[in-house]
Amino acid sequence: MNHLNCNTIIKESPDVLSWNEDIYLFHYKQKEEIKRANMCVHMNLVSVVLEGTKEILDHGSKIIVPAGSGYFMKRGSYLVTDKVDDPDKGYESIIIFFSDEWLRSQIDNVLGNVNEALSGKFSSCRSDMALLPADELMCALITQLKTCLTLNIDPKRLESILPLKIRELFQILISAPEGHHFEAQLRSLDTHLNPDLVQLMQSHYKENISMEQYAFLANCSLSTFKRKFSQTFKMNPGKWIMERRLEEAYNLLRSEMNITEIAYEVGFETPAHFIASFKQKYRNTPKQLQQKL
Repeated sequence: MNHLNCNTIIKESPDVLSWNEDIYLFHYKQKEEIKRANMCVHMNLVSVVLEGTKEILDHGSKIIVPAGSGYFMKRGSYLVTDKVDDPDKGYESIIIFFSDEWLRSQIDNVLGNVNEALSGKFSSCRSDMALLPADELMCALITQLKTCLTLNIDPKRLESILPLKIRELFQILISAPEGHHFEAQLRSLDTHLNPDLVQLMQSHYKENISMEQYAFLANCSLSTFKRKFSQTFKMNPGKWIMERRLEEAYNLLRSEMNITEIAYEVGFETPAHFIASFKQKYRNTPKQLQQKL
């Protein structure tokens, strides 16, 4: 199982600028595709994907980030996939890590006063991450930051401008058409979410991830996860996931999807496994039941 520790990656990379251990600017490059790796994020981050596609799961949601778009992540545990669209280019992104303390010191400059019309959206923030749609201003500033990492001038001079450029980036992101999502995340950093087991499972039961990874997203050991799961759902995780997938498949029989499409939609790796499991539960094949509905 892959494990990614952001703190370790930063320390081992030559392409990093830092300011007072509160801000790190990092050029991340990966030639090989990474699939469903456990990622420990030690600081809040904003990243823009330059090449490839990023897929992220937290305890209650999933986002897919294409090249040109970005994402925000709070400190915490995630499952991440770096998809390589062009083998010659690999996966590439610019990542900015920043501390809670730095953001609090800049709260007036970055966020200003709360817009009352949006305050309800801030309080309803239920995820630890947010998609940052492609934006020309965002990409222009990210290009500047990428260039800073390649300039052959005094690093201290570059590092001194980091807080200014990051404030500028945040203001660009907040002013974007969907910027209130990012602003909501920044304003909720003092109320970091505790993963909720029901929300976790309802959000990700279709995903082909291991029990160890479910436990990782729930921020607990595998044994603790299984114990809490049994207390909450009154059955073991494997059985609950199977039951939930089959129930969803039954509902989808009324749709225009064919049996193969339904199998993959609810998380089965092969249609044959889906059909056999479905027949064991409902005493009919999916096709037989679909014809009756």
